[in-house]
Amino acid sequence: MKGKIFTYAFIFALLLMVFQYVNSKNIFESYQEKMTKLIEREAILKDSIAQLNKELQKYKSQPE
Repeated sequence: MKGKIFTYAFIFALLLMVFQYVNSKNIFESYQEKMTKLIEREAILKDSIAQLNKELQKYKSQPE
């Protein structure tokens, strides 16, 4: 009887560890995708700011 209880407890603990591993892996991949998208968006916004600064300098240098 004790052997069966220990076997079931071991199987339960093993299943719990597998679940935690898979869940953590999915969360990590989700965060990684979000970070990739945010980094790409940041690069696009920096390029836009640089372009606007160039235009602003062009208008500032023109005589009135």
